Amino acid sequence: MTILSPTKESFETAVKTLQNGGIVAFATETVYGLGCDTFNKKAIDLVYKTKGRPIQNPMISHIADVSWVCQLASGWDNRCNKLAEMFWPGPLTIVLQKKETVPKSACGGRNTIAIRCPSHPVARQLLKRFNKPISAPSANKSGYISPTTAQHVEDEFGKSITILDGGKSEEGIESTVVSLVGNPTILRPGSITQEIIEKSIGPVSKHHQTTQSNSPGTSSQHYSPHTQTKLLSTAEIQKINDTTCITIVIDGNPQQSQKNIQMPVSPKEYGAKIYGVLREADQNNASVICVEQPPKTSSWDAIQDRLLRCTAT
Repeated sequence: MTILSPTKESFETAVKTLQNGGIVAFATETVYGLGCDTFNKKAIDLVYKTKGRPIQNPMISHIADVSWVCQLASGWDNRCNKLAEMFWPGPLTIVLQKKETVPKSACGGRNTIAIRCPSHPVARQLLKRFNKPISAPSANKSGYISPTTAQHVEDEFGKSITILDGGKSEEGIESTVVSLVGNPTILRPGSITQEIIEKSIGPVSKHHQTTQSNSPGTSSQHYSPHTQTKLLSTAEIQKINDTTCITIVIDGNPQQSQKNIQMPVSPKEYGAKIYGVLREADQNNASVICVEQPPKTSSWDAIQDRLLRCTAT
């Protein structure tokens, strides 16, 4: 199998694969996911093995609507209702206490579970046809740049995995993850910011996670190209005079580089492009990829988070 258009026949193929304990890559509005039956331990193990994913890194369980939460978690309260009403379907993941029936292996060995209701029509159609929660991390080798197109997935796994094509991911970066186990806490920033969440449920704490937490994607080094990648100030970018270096900029301009990639000035448009740009840069045999530091404002928090992790050493 390889990249399939989202037809009735391809959805039937994907559902049959999931029912038989296999894995399927599929489009979401954030990044492409590598999905399996949330309740099938062998399928869960296959996802971790295929990705080379550390077993303590939890997956997100995707659902079609709020009524499915009762299969997965306890502790759903009025705060959850408010968040779901405002942000689901969409790029917000909620962490709650998991039910005993959910395998710990789907949750990084934890007693909590991360749950999201995606908005992408391909993800929603797959969930409705499978009629069960689908656990899915990003559809790439662990630690590498997340995929935002079906081709990115095939580039990493070849034709061994069924990929449901849904075009380029609109958001381009992973969902915001908020834990409602205890005091509301943002474990991973995304396009839904702290300020927007606080308008819905009141005060929410946030801090930059540097060890693996109840959210996926919080290890210190993640989303990384194979090529050495550095995060530099505008002033440092403008001093670059190196034809073996690739630069990714917003405002700054190097004196000379092998390739200079101009990025959008809005965080939403930047987020939609950055993973694809990093993958493109990684294929150019450069000595180093130099990324200009984006603005240090709250609307850029998610971008800052991803760039700090992808440039960590």
